[in-house]
Amino acid sequence: MNENIYFITMNTENTLCVLQRISSVLSRNRINIEQLTVFETANKGISHFNLVVHGTQDKIEKIVKKLANVIEVIDINITNCLPLQGSVISDVPQNVKIANHRKAA
Repeated sequence: MNENIYFITMNTENTLCVLQRISSVLSRNRINIEQLTVFETANKGISHFNLVVHGTQDKIEKIVKKLANVIEVIDINITNCLPLQGSVISDVPQNVKIANHRKAA
């Protein structure tokens, strides 16, 4: 299977060890974080994560489902946008909403 670059965005409760739980899901599934941005949103107590990872579609979908089960995760989206073909980028981003199992407080 071909590996692609994926952008995973999620909103979480801003609690102790949430980053550790997210990185544990990724490391258990042998997914490396290529880029990570985290910031607190305008809603106090809610953090927004942007992750860049690469892997096969099946593997990324599997870890996104596991990330959605992390208790602090409020919602999660995945964008599959860049097939890895050497250094050539050949596709345009497509957003896909994966999970929204809770609403932000």
